[in-house]
Amino acid sequence: MLCNGCPPLPRLALAKAGGYAAALMRLIDRYLIREWLFPFAYCLVGFMVLWIAFDLIAELDEFAEAKLSAGEIARYYWITLPEHFFVVVPVALLLSLMYAINQHARHNEFIAIRNAGRGMLRMSSPYLVVGALLSAGLFCSNEYWLPDSLREGAALRSGNAVAEESEAPKAVELPWIADVKFHNSAGSRNWQIPAFNPVESSMSGVGDKPIVISWKWDEDQPKRELMAASALWKDGAWTLYNVRDYQPTEGFPEAHPMKFHQELRIDEFDETPVQIEGELKIAPLFEKRAHKRWSVSLAEIDGYRRLHPEMEKEKKAILDAQYQARLAEPLTCLIVVLIAIPFAAPSGRRNAAVGVASGIVVCLAFFMVQQMSMAFVGQYSAHVAAWTPHALFGGISAWQITRVR
Repeated sequence: MLCNGCPPLPRLALAKAGGYAAALMRLIDRYLIREWLFPFAYCLVGFMVLWIAFDLIAELDEFAEAKLSAGEIARYYWITLPEHFFVVVPVALLLSLMYAINQHARHNEFIAIRNAGRGMLRMSSPYLVVGALLSAGLFCSNEYWLPDSLREGAALRSGNAVAEESEAPKAVELPWIADVKFHNSAGSRNWQIPAFNPVESSMSGVGDKPIVISWKWDEDQPKRELMAASALWKDGAWTLYNVRDYQPTEGFPEAHPMKFHQELRIDEFDETPVQIEGELKIAPLFEKRAHKRWSVSLAEIDGYRRLHPEMEKEKKAILDAQYQARLAEPLTCLIVVLIAIPFAAPSGRRNAAVGVASGIVVCLAFFMVQQMSMAFVGQYSAHVAAWTPHALFGGISAWQITRVR
């Protein structure tokens, strides 16, 4: 006899059965991930080595010209690894998934799982979670790691020639960027920077060329100019050193009294080092009409927009398209998972190579549509260009997963 308050036997049995089923599915999920993880690691390392080898062959002459040692070349490729992730990771994910899923299908393991009452979408959930996690990792890499790694890689190749020409040479590993001209449209300020160091967030004059900052606070007044020997960004503002301050007297435009400041902190300047570096990266791409992948972060694009609120319509369209592309690009990993499952999972007598080859062709088509959409549609509608390929291929692939037998 059951005790008072105890659940009836059928309900108790169902609860236990449900717990066993959940534990079984967790065990199956771990098994599926483990069987995929090793092929993925092999593919990732293999494709990365091949990619670096081809790049090394193409760049060998430039490395020799820069007089880089074997250790420095190895360090360069280690630093710039994130540059290759956006190609290598999706390809490695595709091939490893096609292999792992096809192996399960050949041994009828998916049939056994489905006979236990689990649908194809539930069986696919571990792979979808993997695709989502890799997409998040790719986004973080592109946003926070890639811009710095490209800068450090360029620094290793070019050395610190600019720093050696400075009036006060600095022992820095990264090169200074020479002759920077920066315009803040929102603040009507012009910067002429002989040497700019984005890593240390500092500026320096070179020889007899000081840092020159000029702006107007009133159209009826002449420009105010600051000439400084050096500058440093600290505590959220620029601090200038050895400053000659040409400040016109209000109401007397012809009077230009000069003041000297050994140290001058300017809190009203809102130009950050990130915005100045972003300007240097973004501005040349407008001239090339480049719709390729950019090495700028979303923060740098946002900073450029704030500094140039009234940019030309054509430039705004290009910038909007690239912004949306930066958001959509990491989701390539999730779309690859959706494409791979329906082509590799079906059981039957058909040749497995046909399904694998078909999946690879569809993925190649997805990559091509992505690039063509950004090149043509991106000039007119940023959201359509960036997200339509993902919605189209992802939606069709998700529908195909539900029809897998």
